[in-house]
Amino acid sequence: MSKKKLEEFVIKLSEDPKLNQSYVENPEAVMKDFGLEDKEITAVMKGDSKEVEKLLGTKAVCIFMVTMMKSDDKE
Repeated sequence: MSKKKLEEFVIKLSEDPKLNQSYVENPEAVMKDFGLEDKEITAVMKGDSKEVEKLLGTKAVCIFMVTMMKSDDKE
């Protein structure tokens, strides 16, 4: 499990406008390119906050932002 990588991704996503825009356009590809594991990508794509919390080992407050960002473009 790459708990640290998932945490790093969420932080980087909030700080890097280019990464953020790429994520909005193609979240799965951006997460793969960043090096997240398949189970992490799946949990985020599904918006499964319980699984993300389990993967992070903490409450996944920011994961709601991440899942909302990926779905904003689809509405």
